[in-house]
Amino acid sequence: MKTVVVFLVFEIIFKCTFAKDYSSSLAQANIYYQRPIRLGNSKEVPMLDVEMFSERTNIKLIIHGYLGNRGHSAIVPVRNGTDNIFMADWERAASHGYPTSRGLVLEVAMRFAKIVSEFMKKNEIDPNEMHLIGHSLGAHIVGNIGRYFNGTFGRITGLDPALPLFVPQSADGLRPDDAKFVDVIHTDHPVFGDITPRGKADFYPNYGRAPQPGCTNEDLRTLTSCSHYRAVQLYAESIGIPRNFPAFSCSLPEIVLNNVEKCRREATFNTTVMMGEYIEQTRAIGQYFLITNAAPPFGLGDNSEIYRNLNYVQEPPPLK
Repeated sequence: MKTVVVFLVFEIIFKCTFAKDYSSSLAQANIYYQRPIRLGNSKEVPMLDVEMFSERTNIKLIIHGYLGNRGHSAIVPVRNGTDNIFMADWERAASHGYPTSRGLVLEVAMRFAKIVSEFMKKNEIDPNEMHLIGHSLGAHIVGNIGRYFNGTFGRITGLDPALPLFVPQSADGLRPDDAKFVDVIHTDHPVFGDITPRGKADFYPNYGRAPQPGCTNEDLRTLTSCSHYRAVQLYAESIGIPRNFPAFSCSLPEIVLNNVEKCRREATFNTTVMMGEYIEQTRAIGQYFLITNAAPPFGLGDNSEIYRNLNYVQEPPPLK
């Protein structure tokens, strides 16, 4: 019954949203190539203006969330790790009232999907080389882009997918089959972040709840939510420190009920994976729990009880 009510409320909001014309906001949404500094001039170039794009592997598209832009501090840390970085910017559409911006998720995704499609055809990009990363509303946007390509992209990463005005059955919400592999990090339930498993592998640092360690005062003092941005910080740290976030398998009900001790005792190498950029995609499936520090470095790495008990010595894939 509650789910039906939520759907009805959203339907009313959605209809009110599109009683207005937001085409000008959508028209300004674009994707930019972050030309590496080592190549000299590091200026940004719109995706469709990129010439002689020779590096056709490990391509990342990063999409911000509500009230953000491509230079927002909440998403910029993820830009490290590869030369082939593209940053989406939908600032105008993301700056309306939240119900409006949330209602524009599918429209923004379709605009970006068409830009990406043209770029891929022009440069003969293999869909398997595409890795889309989205924060908050951006996590749902990357999911819709993935569906536009029938789930053929290599990977999608959702960083604390937005909760407000989404339910598990939302047609435009992030889904496990939006790419060949979908991983999600949850850090801000029940405030701005969704707790619903939306990937093939879902991670719940510190139970996936607000406040995250070190965020108690900040979450109370601001509306931007330190805990909501923590997912981005954790993922960004994993790029530079690949083995810093060992997580063990644990069902969502056990995590929600704070009943993770049994999962911890039963953890084995096969039920433990490293969260973040270098996740072992062939082994990661289901829900995972881990504890983090309150400040950088957030990952416990070698100091993790799980790490020590399992003698987890497998090397991560080489940096590309």
